[in-house]
Amino acid sequence: MNLSTDNATNLWKYNSSEPDGAASSLANFTNNSTGNHTEPSKLDLTRAIPLGLVLGAFIVFAIAGNILVILSVVCNRHLRTPTNYFIINLAIADLLLGTTVLPVSATLEILDYWVFGRIFCDIWAAVDVLCCTASIMSLCVISIDRYIGVSHPLQYPGIVTEKRALLAMLGVWVLSVVISIGPLLGWKQPPLPDDKVCPITEEPFYALFSSLGSFYIPLVVILVMYCRVYIVAKRTTKNLEAGVMRERMSSGELTLRIHKGSQVHDDSGSTGTAKGRGHHSRSSLTVKLLKFSREKKAAKTLGVVVGMFTLCWLPFFLALPIGRFHRVF
Repeated sequence: MNLSTDNATNLWKYNSSEPDGAASSLANFTNNSTGNHTEPSKLDLTRAIPLGLVLGAFIVFAIAGNILVILSVVCNRHLRTPTNYFIINLAIADLLLGTTVLPVSATLEILDYWVFGRIFCDIWAAVDVLCCTASIMSLCVISIDRYIGVSHPLQYPGIVTEKRALLAMLGVWVLSVVISIGPLLGWKQPPLPDDKVCPITEEPFYALFSSLGSFYIPLVVILVMYCRVYIVAKRTTKNLEAGVMRERMSSGELTLRIHKGSQVHDDSGSTGTAKGRGHHSRSSLTVKLLKFSREKKAAKTLGVVVGMFTLCWLPFFLALPIGRFHRVF
């Protein structure tokens, strides 16, 4: 009885004289109750091993695929064109994502808690935004390149030069750094006390800014460019095919008149000149049609890639700003 009374007295004295300790205990209890504090749990090998194999296979596939894309262009001089430079830029962004971001993400997914500390969490999140932004902006530049190639197939080499392509690639990375560096400079919510949690920044205005710069504005440019590519491709294909047909018909009529002897001897020189002009015109149209068909095929292929990429990213960039502003209001 006396022992219980003494213990109760001592506990009352401790709580009265150590308010910070009592408050800390209450805070820990609240965090544990609400789930804000994540305690490392025992690793479930039956879940971790299959998940690790699947995620590891995806990471290896991403790294190997992008390395092959880069090497195919670097090792073959015939593939060193501005369009392929933009594809290399896309592959570099995805390769950087696969080597720096995805392994850490896989570790977090397998362990279900963050093990790398608060500072590396901020760096990892910034590199994640950097790589994803550079990847999407590379697709945006590719869509502009394809529009120029389809709308001006003959003038394309003079418009999109190697120097301009390199400047566009540099611009992609500069804009990506501007968008991703905000949280490292303090544009983020206050850090959580639990170092075993590494959330995406919940600062609503940065979430809106990064979503617009990383996804929505490039998406609008991509959609506008490919709509114009479709319109130009449809109109130009029709005109070129009609032009080739007209030249073939006129050439056939001219040849028929020559074989029938309807041209007098004095006009034979002019007839040969007209025939040469018809052949040159037909050859020019044929070359133009072939060049345009090649550009259109490349635009279709890249359009499918861009479309699938957009569908994969759309749910995330819809949920990111909506979720952050929903918490604010």
